[in-house]
Amino acid sequence: MPGAINPAQTVLILDDNPAFVRAITLAAEASGLAVIATEEMDEFASFLDRPGIAAAIVDCLLGDHSGLAILGTIAAHRADLPTLVVSGYGETMLAQAEQIGRRHGLQRLSTLPKPFSMADLRRFLVGATAAQAA
Repeated sequence: MPGAINPAQTVLILDDNPAFVRAITLAAEASGLAVIATEEMDEFASFLDRPGIAAAIVDCLLGDHSGLAILGTIAAHRADLPTLVVSGYGETMLAQAEQIGRRHGLQRLSTLPKPFSMADLRRFLVGATAAQAA
């Protein structure tokens, strides 16, 4: 059934902005994906080994903390996990995310500056879930 949520394919979100999380959740669910969202890095890390995690979306800044610190943890658990890093602080932060991701061995790292279009987000989600299905 189109639009039905598939808990076997879940997007894991690390972000502290409830409005942003809602928008991502709506887009993911419209693509048939389940969502787990948190603003806590330890909680996020605890979900990485859960079956069905198809992708991760990480904000660069979480209050007083850097979301980039979780990239090494993602790589240690699932270096092949499609991971999207987003930032409202410009290309410099996103370039730093790419460097950190490469240094840790993340194989499928993408970045998007905020605000971004839902079409860009859907492209990431489709690519992520196609990778898991392959």
